[in-house]
This record gives sequence, structure tokens and C-alpha cells, in this order.
Amino acid sequence: MGKVRRSFPVLATVIMAFTLGLAGPRAEADRPGNLSAWSRPDSAPYPADNPFSDAKLELGRRLFNDTRLSGGNSMSCASCHDPAKGFSDARPRAVGEGGQAGPMHTPTLWNLAWAEQLFWDGRAGSLERQALGPIANPIEMNQDLAALPAELKGDRDLEAAFARAFPQDPVINLDNIAKSLAIFERTLVSPITPFDRWVAGDEAAIPDAAKRGFALFDGKAACSNCHKGWAFTDGAFHDIGLPATGPGRGGVVGHAELANSWKTPTLREIGRTAPYMHDGSITDLKDVLRHYVQGVLQRPTLSRDLPPHLDLTDAEQTDILAFLGTLNADPAALPVHVNAVPATDPGPVTAGPAPARLEVTQRDTAFSAAAVRLRKGGTLVIHNEDTRVHNIRVFASDMDYDSGVQDPGQSVEVLFDHQGRFRAVCNIHPKMKMSVEVVE
Repeated sequence: MGKVRRSFPVLATVIMAFTLGLAGPRAEADRPGNLSAWSRPDSAPYPADNPFSDAKLELGRRLFNDTRLSGGNSMSCASCHDPAKGFSDARPRAVGEGGQAGPMHTPTLWNLAWAEQLFWDGRAGSLERQALGPIANPIEMNQDLAALPAELKGDRDLEAAFARAFPQDPVINLDNIAKSLAIFERTLVSPITPFDRWVAGDEAAIPDAAKRGFALFDGKAACSNCHKGWAFTDGAFHDIGLPATGPGRGGVVGHAELANSWKTPTLREIGRTAPYMHDGSITDLKDVLRHYVQGVLQRPTLSRDLPPHLDLTDAEQTDILAFLGTLNADPAALPVHVNAVPATDPGPVTAGPAPARLEVTQRDTAFSAAAVRLRKGGTLVIHNEDTRVHNIRVFASDMDYDSGVQDPGQSVEVLFDHQGRFRAVCNIHPKMKMSVEVVE
């Protein structure tokens, strides 16, 4: 079992189709020094217990559009996640089968292959775990999950599709439904945009206003504190000072300090997913910028990644809007095909000493070590040397540890008194992961 002593020390199986067509005339003058963090990946991770196959993809696509997945056979997953609307629905809040509006805006499905946690509050740890949630939700698709497999059985063509997709388990059941839907959703990789062509070297791909806007986005405006990387999301949870309040991530992980914190959405295809925010409360991108400049409500749960006093001129806001426009692809563009590769966690440290006490740090939303080795009965000391709050969560059959919210400058000490391999994660920034191997 983990113990804590707080201290405050020092402080698709196919290679990307676009690769040959991205690079254009190169002009390095006035380009940012390093754009590699914004370059698109050429592969997507798939879990070991649900590897990619064309048969699962085709079955998942079919089920995604099948109205029988709803209780009254009147709506499918695509009813809310409409490809023509950026895999959202253009409504402030999702409307379910009975016509009732839910509490949340329908999130886009782009680039979820790289997501660590799903739903606005991150309550599902994988696409497989997420897939059945909206189907069963009484204010969404309102389906009785126990009755769903029987409803689909008898469709000979569908039964054959399940047999092709799951030859080792050729039956229609909830597990296979979830797995096939998850495979389809992992292939929804957003199309190539003008911004991608600029990152690849085509200086003429975006206008000068957009280049100035990107410099502001990644600089003075600090948008990239949360909207970072090629997918323009850190996958983390933030209170951005909206008027509406709610449990947010805090309701899932049990920490009141994370109330009002919701998952950072991608900005890819942002021009097609209005209205904005987790509750659909802001109509257009101009008003989104106005919120960050003059509408942020100050409260204890407010994210420390927000600049405290953001002052953007009208011209600067116009430039940022020009940049955001470069994140939209041609409306007719199809999802990009990338290699499907096995998902990997940080591997164990198999050689070297196993100390009784080891110190690591948290900085820039990362652990200083991806994997560590520790003697049984040893203590792992984790120092938060970041500017933001963090959390340490270790969960296994013989260990259940949660540090609570860890402020900048704070340290926690975690006792590992069982042999084995453990994973430490941050419940606020789920991409922060560290493997801990405990040996005799």
C-alpha cells in the first residue's frame, strides 16, 4: 500500500497518404525555430487486446451508422457525430433519442487514437470503455445493453461481419461491439490542412496574418500551454473560468480542487465544430477569444496554465483567428490513413541498481524518468518542480495510492512494499506516465 509524507523542499495499417504531397517551396526566413512538435505522426497506437484489422474497421463503420444501437431504432452514433459537421452536431448540447438535451456539447471524434481519457470529464480510460456509454445513456441513445446483442442477432449479414472481424470469438456481444466501434474511431485521423503544409516547409501555404497568429498562439497568448502538439490538445483537464460550474474532472477522481475542469478539446477542424466549450456556451471563435481576454472568472480552481492577464489587441485577435482558420481542411477531404502500431507503455528498467530511495521530478507536464527501478519496501520521492498542479495515482491489485492534488513546490513520498511492475500517472495530465519496477 502506498504511504505519503508531504514536504515542501526546494521547491490503418497504411503509410500516410499525404507524405509525398506536403513539402512545397521552402523558405526558412522568419520561420519559428522548431516546428517539430507540430508535425503530424505517421502511426497511431492500438491496444494489444484490440489490434487493427480491416474487418473490424468495416464492422465498426457499419455499427457507427446503425440505428439499431439506439433504444427506439431512431438514431445512430453518426446522428450526433456527423462527419459533415466535424464529427459533432452543431448544437450547443447533444440531443438524445427522446428529444432531451444533455448537459454537454457533442465532442468531435478526430484524433482519438492518441487520447488517454475519454468524455469531457475523462471518466473512460479507452475508446473501448467509452463506446457503450452513449448507447446506454437514457438521455442519449437509450438502449438496453443487455438486449442489444439479441436485437442484432438474426441479421445473417451482420453475423458474418462479426465472424470475419473476430474469428477467435465469432459472436455478437457487447465486447465485440465496443471493440469494433473503437477501431473505427481510431481511424478518424483529421485531414491535411494548410497549417500542415506550412509546417512541412511550404511557406506559401498560409498567409502572413496566420503566421503572426501562430506566433501569438505559441507565445504571448499562451494558447499552446493547453492546445499543444500536432493535435492541439494536451489531453488534460482545466478550469478556464466559464460562468457555468460543475464537478468536471474532480467528480471523477474525487478531488474538489479539480471542479470545473474539463478536457482540452482538439483545435483540428475547429471551423466545423461550433458552438464551443464543453457546454456549447460560446457561439463563435471571436467570442472564444473575447472570453480569454476579458471573460475569465477568477476562482480557486482556475487552471494555472491560463495567462493571468491576457491583453490582446483587436489586430492580434484577428491574426489568431487567421491562424485557427489554417487548421481546417478542405470539406471534402477524407481522414488520413496512418500505420497501426501496438500501443506501448514505458518499459521496465531491467538493469542497474534498485535503490531503497529514489527521487524524480515533474516539470513541463512530464516525469524526469519514464521508467524507474526500486527495491521492495523502497520509497519513490516525487518533486513537483512545475508551474502547475499535478497528481500521483498508482493503482494495481495490491496497491491503491492517490496523492491528491500536488501543488508546485510540493513533494510526495510513495512507499512500494510489494514486488511487481506498477504504473504511476497524473490524473490531471494523463499523458504523464511512469513505469515503476519493484524488485527484491
